[in-house]
Amino acid sequence: MGKKSILLHSLLKWHYTNNVISFLPFQTNESSFSYKDQNTIYSKNVDLIEDEINKNEIKKVIIQANNLEALKKEVEGLDECALKKTATNIVFSDGNSKANVMVVGEAPGEEEDKLGKPFKGQAGNLLDKMLEAIGQNRENTYITNLIFWRPPGNRNPTQEEINICLPYALKHIEIINPKILILTGAIATKAILRQNNKGIIQLRGKWQNFSINKSTSIKTMPIFHPAFLLRQPTRKREAWEDLKKIKQEIDLIT
Repeated sequence: MGKKSILLHSLLKWHYTNNVISFLPFQTNESSFSYKDQNTIYSKNVDLIEDEINKNEIKKVIIQANNLEALKKEVEGLDECALKKTATNIVFSDGNSKANVMVVGEAPGEEEDKLGKPFKGQAGNLLDKMLEAIGQNRENTYITNLIFWRPPGNRNPTQEEINICLPYALKHIEIINPKILILTGAIATKAILRQNNKGIIQLRGKWQNFSINKSTSIKTMPIFHPAFLLRQPTRKREAWEDLKKIKQEIDLIT
């Protein structure tokens, strides 16, 4: 990489990490729309991660764990993730590990960091209501995040942080082996499904087949993140349509 490319890469990464929008033609926060075409801007929201900043492949790691307890211990020892140093608690999971339905969010927020559980606070309350509407709750659903520690200031995780946590998140899904996987928000959806050219607007509400390995495929539904719905309540109608599709699938497996 030439000096010019290195400088441009550094500038892009600094602007992204610090949520500075004057240099870049889009914003990094789902709630901060100031353009006429909100759908286009929202689709670009996380495209920065894959298309502009990240030029590195995900580091191949050997994960020894074959159960949740062992996986959590490996994640707790993941010293290369700088978020571990600034967070109060690891946020590993909540709910029923034997559930047929698994929810994967993006990253812990302030309340989650305090309690060590995913989806707490207002966003968590909304998720609980969304699950309840389709006959699910924390007793028959397993809940986790792509990122295991809170990013400072509730910023979006960087691509480096995603690359470090992603192999463990994928292993997490493999161990639970749900029949239905729900991905909330653009960051988790794009990272797990490796959909770099589409945003959550295009991906939500459409069933995807997520392959854990050559022999196992999981029906996967991307949806809006509850925190986004709190800031953009007009999107709740679309979210309800997505939930109805999930409910139909749940009914087929129970």
